[in-house]
Amino acid sequence: MNNIRLDIQKQFYKVYKGHISVLEFEKWLYTTQEIEIVFGQNFYYSFLDLNYRNKYVINELKKLIKLHFIFDELEHNRILTLLNNLVTEKGDAIEILEEIYYDYCNGYTFLEYLSVTYISEIDNIPMNDIDFYKKRESLENKKSYIKNEANRLISYFKDGKLKITDEYKFNDDRNEEEK
Repeated sequence: MNNIRLDIQKQFYKVYKGHISVLEFEKWLYTTQEIEIVFGQNFYYSFLDLNYRNKYVINELKKLIKLHFIFDELEHNRILTLLNNLVTEKGDAIEILEEIYYDYCNGYTFLEYLSVTYISEIDNIPMNDIDFYKKRESLENKKSYIKNEANRLISYFKDGKLKITDEYKFNDDRNEEEK
């Protein structure tokens, strides 16, 4: 039952973060009867009652999701995955750094050094076929720094000095030298 609960939470999180469309979410909602079993009839019907054809339904949907969920664990896992992907070079580092930059701008200030690296080294290069390689070259020159910073942040999460408490909210128990 806990796995089903977590899978359901992940779907709500995905639509909340824009990783799946409202249409995909709506189809999933109507075909997943376990939502009612796990979270109750009132919860389930509150989502079924939304007008998914309304162009502003995402705003209503996000408000409703925010009433019912705290995404601390999912956000924690998402940030750690981004950092680990930088260290292991899994995925497109530029896209990962861009996502980290937006997370920094939205409140995760502990991502400052990675964000500054992105904005100062990579983002100012225009995106076209020729400049694509300039971005990669610039990134290659900063790879060691980026990996070290990602590892440093991962260690603070493991030590419990950084803890995400909700979307774009966190506790930071690092001392000034560690920040």
